[in-house]
Amino acid sequence: MDETRLAVCFLSFLTLCLDLGFTFGQNKDTEFTFLLPAGATECFFQTATRNSSMEVEYQVIAGSGLDVGFTLISPRGYRLVSDFRKSDGIHTVESTEEGDYRICFDNSFSRMSEKMVYVEVIMDGPEGEDEDDEDWAALAEPEDSLEYKLEDIRDSMDAVHKSLERSRQLQTTLRAFEARDRYLLEDNLWRVSFWSCASLLVMISVALTQVYTLRRLFNDKHKVCT
Repeated sequence: MDETRLAVCFLSFLTLCLDLGFTFGQNKDTEFTFLLPAGATECFFQTATRNSSMEVEYQVIAGSGLDVGFTLISPRGYRLVSDFRKSDGIHTVESTEEGDYRICFDNSFSRMSEKMVYVEVIMDGPEGEDEDDEDWAALAEPEDSLEYKLEDIRDSMDAVHKSLERSRQLQTTLRAFEARDRYLLEDNLWRVSFWSCASLLVMISVALTQVYTLRRLFNDKHKVCT
């Protein structure tokens, strides 16, 4: 009897791992960093299902002014969000339509400077996902003698996975902030160093000019007859 129980537990655990691996592998979240050329507009497409949730976050990491234009367009062609010359933003779309959403970034107002932009798209599935829960309930019921239910294990692992995923997203966002702050510090350091060198050269030039002028005043070679 003990061997049968161990075999049932092992098979249940193996089924749980396979199902969780398949579920966690379907991660629809996307994050990337791209270079937006000067005077250009770039668009990306994100596929969404009906009645799901989509969150779009962007940050300008590098580039003069640290600002871009942002537009979010629905599959039907409606403009849902429009930002003009902002450095960052977070926008959420509830109850999405089925189709491809268009995410556009505009740098046409800047003719000289290109921008580096970090983008993260978080997709949450439809609210009605009861079929998977029913399948898990049907899978867990055959052995009433099991001490642990597969639903509890699955819920715990789902909670841990969501927490880890959220932590990863927060760390990625913090790294983007850190990259932008580092760019600002390096840009300010270059400006301070440049103007400091320019001021030093001006001071040295003025000092040499004054010394040369004074020497010319007191170095008169003309003889005066008395």
